[in-house]
Amino acid sequence: MPAESVAVHLIEAVISSTVKRLAELLINEATSLSKVTSEVENMQWELRYMKRFLENADSRQNQDGLIREWIADVRDVACDIEDAIELYVSEVNSYNITKLFRLNKHRTRIKTINERLQNICERRRNYCIQPSPEERTGSLRSLRRSFPTEEEDLVSMDEDVTLNLKAQLLKEEDQFRIVSIVGMGGLGKTTLAKKVYNDFDVKRHFDVYAWVYISQQYVVREVLTGILTQVRYEREPPEEEEKLLGLIKDELKEKKYLVVLDDIWNTRAWNAIKKAFPDGRSGSKLLFTTRSSKLASSAGLFCSAIEPPFLTDEESWELLQRKVFFSREGFSDNGSRSEFEKLGKEMARRCGGLPLAVVVLGGLLSTKTALSEWVQVHKDVLLQLNKLESQDQYAVEEVLDLSYQDLPFYLKPCFLYLGCFPEDSKISTKKLIRLWIAEGFVSTPTRRGTEETLMEEVAEQYLGELINRSMVQVDKKDHTGEGVKTCRLHDRMRDFCISKARNEDFFQIMEGHETNIATSSSGQCSTATLARRMVRHCGQQANWMDQVHRKLRSFLFFGNSTLPTSFLRNKNLKLLRVLKLVFFRSYKVKIPTEIGNLVLLRYLEIRCADISDLPHSIGNLRNLHTLDIRDCPSSIVLVFGGVISKLVRLRHLLLPDWHKILEDHWRIISAFRIDKLSSLETLKSIKAQYLIRYDVMQKLTNLRDLGIFFDSVEEVRLQFLSSNLGRLRSLRMLIRDKFPSLNILSDCNTLYKLSLWGNLSRSHSLFLPTSLTKLELRRPLLNQDMLAVLERLDNLRILLYGFDRYISPSSRLHHGAIMSNMVFSSGGFPKLEILSLVWLEELEEWEVEENAMPNLKRLDVTEIPKLRMVPDGLRYVTTLQELNIRRMSRNFEDRLRVKDGVEGEDLHKVKHIPSISFSQTRDN
Repeated sequence: MPAESVAVHLIEAVISSTVKRLAELLINEATSLSKVTSEVENMQWELRYMKRFLENADSRQNQDGLIREWIADVRDVACDIEDAIELYVSEVNSYNITKLFRLNKHRTRIKTINERLQNICERRRNYCIQPSPEERTGSLRSLRRSFPTEEEDLVSMDEDVTLNLKAQLLKEEDQFRIVSIVGMGGLGKTTLAKKVYNDFDVKRHFDVYAWVYISQQYVVREVLTGILTQVRYEREPPEEEEKLLGLIKDELKEKKYLVVLDDIWNTRAWNAIKKAFPDGRSGSKLLFTTRSSKLASSAGLFCSAIEPPFLTDEESWELLQRKVFFSREGFSDNGSRSEFEKLGKEMARRCGGLPLAVVVLGGLLSTKTALSEWVQVHKDVLLQLNKLESQDQYAVEEVLDLSYQDLPFYLKPCFLYLGCFPEDSKISTKKLIRLWIAEGFVSTPTRRGTEETLMEEVAEQYLGELINRSMVQVDKKDHTGEGVKTCRLHDRMRDFCISKARNEDFFQIMEGHETNIATSSSGQCSTATLARRMVRHCGQQANWMDQVHRKLRSFLFFGNSTLPTSFLRNKNLKLLRVLKLVFFRSYKVKIPTEIGNLVLLRYLEIRCADISDLPHSIGNLRNLHTLDIRDCPSSIVLVFGGVISKLVRLRHLLLPDWHKILEDHWRIISAFRIDKLSSLETLKSIKAQYLIRYDVMQKLTNLRDLGIFFDSVEEVRLQFLSSNLGRLRSLRMLIRDKFPSLNILSDCNTLYKLSLWGNLSRSHSLFLPTSLTKLELRRPLLNQDMLAVLERLDNLRILLYGFDRYISPSSRLHHGAIMSNMVFSSGGFPKLEILSLVWLEELEEWEVEENAMPNLKRLDVTEIPKLRMVPDGLRYVTTLQELNIRRMSRNFEDRLRVKDGVEGEDLHKVKHIPSISFSQTRDN
C-alpha cells in the first residue's frame, strides 16, 4: 500500500481531533470574542470539509507523487491551525492589558491560514485530485472475544527443538554453561524460551532462576538489579554497578541457577554483565535469546546454540486459523469454507514461516468476515510480498504494514504512540489511556440514554481493538481477569512502529548518546515539520535542549534523569500538553514557577523522592486532566494544596501514598478543596475530612477510583451517610482505629476492587458486594464467621490478607484476638486464583478442606511464625502452579525440601506444584 495512504490516515486523525477541540475551545474560552471567533469558525467548517475529503481519498491505492505533495501541504496547514487555536486560547487565558494587540495578531494569523486553505483547495481542483467513490469507514467493532495469551499464539513448536533445549538446560555438567537460542526477529525465540523456562521439570531442577530483558537500549544497572531481586536478595540494591556485580556473584556461587538474558544484541552488553555469573553449583545455566550468531559463538567455550526452524506451511495455516477463530460464525457474501481456506492457506504460506507475521496477519483477517474482504487482503499480500521474493527478504515488515494500513483512522495515532515507550516496557494501561486522552486521540463519547460513557471507556475499546488485531500484546490481565493491566509491543512491532512514526514526524526519540530525530518523509526538518512529541530514554545528551521548538506538544522522560528543571523556563514550551518527568532519587529538585505558563498542559507526572515543593502557579493549569505526584514526598501537598480547586478540568488526581500521609502533613491545610472538580474520576490518597467538609462525594458523580484515609470511626459514619458510592469500581480505605459496619458497601454493585487497611468491628455482620474480584485486608482481625462471608464471594479472584510490617505486634493485639485456627471450607472461594497470607503472627493451624479453592494458581505464605506446616488439603488443589514461601522458619521449609536425598514430611502435599520458592529463611 503506498505511502500517501499512511499520511492520509494520520492527517484524518489529526484533523478529526482538531475539529472537536475547536468546538470545545470556542464554547469554553471564546464566546465573548466574537470577531476572532467567527474567523475561527470558518476554519472549523473548512477542516470538516478537508476531513471528509481525506476519508474518501484513503481508499485510493495507486496515487503518484502529486497527492503526496498535496497531503504534505494539508498536514502542515492542519498543524498550523492547531497551533493558532491553542495559542489563541493561551492568550485569552492570560487576561493581560495587551490582549487587544494579541487578538489582532491572532486575526492576522487566522487570515493567513484561511488563505492557505483556499490555495490548497484550488490546487486540488486545478490538478484534478479527486477521491474515489468508494469510501472506507472505520467503526469500533464490538469486542466479542477475550485477549489472546502467548500460549494461544504458540502452534506446536517443533517438539524436537523444545526437547533439545530442555535437555541442554537439565544436563548435569561440572562447569557453568551458556545455551543460546539464535534466529531472526519474529521467529519465536522468546516464546520458546518462556515455554521451557516455565516447564515443571526445569523449575524444579534449579535452586534459583531469573529472567531479564536486555534489548538494544539496555541500562546495565537495571539489568543487574533485575537479576539480583529475582535470586532472593531482599535488601535495597546499591547504585554502583561493581557492587551489584559482586552481590549477584555472591548470591549465585553456591546455587544451581538459571538466568535468561532475553534479546541480547551484542558482545558489549555481555561483557558488561558477565562478571556477575560464577561457575556456581554444577549444572548452572545461562540462556541467551539473540539475533546474533556471532554473539552466540563468542560468548564462551561452553556455549551451545539452538536455532528454531521456520514454521511449515501446515503449521502456518494452523496458527492463522487459531488467530482468526476460523470456526466462528459471521462469514458472509455466500463465501464457502473452501474458498476462505484457499485464500488463507496462500496468505499463510507467503508469511515465510515467521510466527509473528502469521499472528499479525491473523489479527488483520479477524476483522474481515466477508469473502470479498479476504480477497482484497489476499491481493494486497501478494502485491507486497511479490516485491520481496527476488530480494530474498522476509515477509514480516510487509505484513505489519498491511495491518497498520487496515487500522481505522482513530487507531493509527494510538498505535504509533506506543513506540514512545522504552523497548520491552510493561506499559500501564491506565497511564497509556490517560496519555492518549491528553494527546487528543480519543473521541468524546456520545451519551446513550441514561448511561454516560467515559472517554476512558472509549480508550479501553481502542486498546482492545489493537490487541485483537495482534498489534499489541497483553502482558498482564487486571484483577477482573478480563481487562488488561499492562501491555507491551513485540520488539519487531516496536521497530516498525518507530519507523512509521519517524516517517510521519509523529515523535522524536533520544536514546543513549544519540538523538533520533524524526524528520519528514521528504527528509527535510523545517520548523513546520518537526515532530511535536519529544521522548527521552536512558542516557544523557548534550544537545537535547537544542531540539526543543515552539510547536512541541509532548515531553516524555523515561528512566532516571539529570534533567535541569530550568528547561521549564523555555518559552518554546507554551503549547505543551503532556509533561512526564522522572528524577534520580538523590537529585534534589525545585520546580520553577514558570511551569504555570504551560496553560495548555493536560497531563503532568512528576516522580521525585527529593522535591522541595510545587509552586502555586500550578493553579494556572486549567486544562490539566491528570496530575500524578504519588511518588513525591507528602510534604509537597502543604505548599500547593490550596490551589488544587483551580484545576477545574482535572480527571485524575494521584497524591502521595498513605505511608507518607501517615506523617500527618495534612493537618494544617485548611484551603484544600476539591468539591468543584466535578470531572474527577480518580482520587487517590485523600483525607476524609476534606470530603466531609464540603459534601464532596455527592458532587463528584463521575468518581470511579477512590483512596481515602479516616482519622476516626465518626468520619467513616459521616462519609458513608453522605456518599454516592454507586459508581465506584475501586475503593481503598485506611483507618487508625476500627471500621464500623460496612453494610453500605453491599449496594456497590460495580465495585470490583476493595482494600481495607484497619480492623473490622466484630459487633457487626460483614457485608461485601458480590461483584468484588480483588480484596485486600490489611490489619483486619477476622473470625471464622467473617471468613465464611469471604468464601461466598463468587467472583473473587485475588485475596490478600494479613498485617503490614509498619504496625507493631502490640498495636495488632490491641484491636482484639487474632485467629489461631483458620479453615477454608469445601466449595469456598470458587474462583480464587491468587491468595497471599502475610504476617499472621498468631495463626497456628490452617485447614484446607477438599474442593476448597478449586481454581487457585498462586499461593504466597509470608512470615507466619507459629504455623508449623502447610495444610494437607493443598494436595487437592491441582490447579496450583506457584508456591512462594518467605520469611518462614527453617523447620517449616525443611518439611517441604529434599535434603540428602530424603523428602521432607510435607513434600507430598505440594509435589504437584511446578514452582516452589523459598526466601529470607528465619531461624527456628
